[in-house]
Amino acid sequence: MPPRNHLAIAIHPLQYADIHACARITAAAFSTDRHTIVKQLGGKPFDMCDVSRDGFLATLHKKNYIYVKAVDSAGNIVGHAGWGFRGVEETKIASEGPADSLEDCEKDVEKRGGDDLSEGRLESKTHGEKAENGIDRLHALEDADMQHAMASLMPPSTSCMYIAGLIVSPAHHSKGVGSALIEFGNANADRLGVFTWVHSSDQAWRAYAKFGFEVVRELHVDLDDYAPSPPRKGWAERLNGTGEGVTEDRWGKYTIRYMKRLPKAASR
Repeated sequence: MPPRNHLAIAIHPLQYADIHACARITAAAFSTDRHTIVKQLGGKPFDMCDVSRDGFLATLHKKNYIYVKAVDSAGNIVGHAGWGFRGVEETKIASEGPADSLEDCEKDVEKRGGDDLSEGRLESKTHGEKAENGIDRLHALEDADMQHAMASLMPPSTSCMYIAGLIVSPAHHSKGVGSALIEFGNANADRLGVFTWVHSSDQAWRAYAKFGFEVVRELHVDLDDYAPSPPRKGWAERLNGTGEGVTEDRWGKYTIRYMKRLPKAASR
């Protein structure tokens, strides 16, 4: 029996019409992640809503991806997740895909009065060479590390799943939403007999660890070596109580973890 504070969650295929709501959830979830915040402080801030939406539009229709939404008893989307597959026959993936079309996404935007997803963007107040160089160096470091990790985790002829994204609405943390999404993915991995890996944020890795994921690689980053400016009072107050450990003077150290879970049949 689930804990009393857990919601009754249903998992359904994600539709094009859901993209707007899911993109907003993504932006809200990352709005208190100091790693994301620092990367947005350069001269070219990015919009997490746009990043999320573009990701859906690029892959939602593909048969080698599964995207789902977590819905509460009132029909509200409280989380979403996606998995990609490598070296697995599409006929075995059982991806239902969206039942609607891209036009339904566009209609949803029109109904809401335009595609105003601006809350996902942090306007940079720091310009110049220092901002560009620091953030560019951080991007380069993480891109190189990701390529190395992928080559190690997914060499040629590998069959596996990887988590493209798993997001819970901040208002619904600790209510079983993330657990339901992780378990859905794990069930698919066990059915297919493949391992799963994830590039985990500092906030999420403990949740994955509860469901069989083990850390296989870490990247430790001192954000203050790359940030164009310290958090100062504004960010320190905004992130107070989030567990991010930000002070007025320091963004602090951040760990990116690559985690791997073996399918149950293979781990016995």
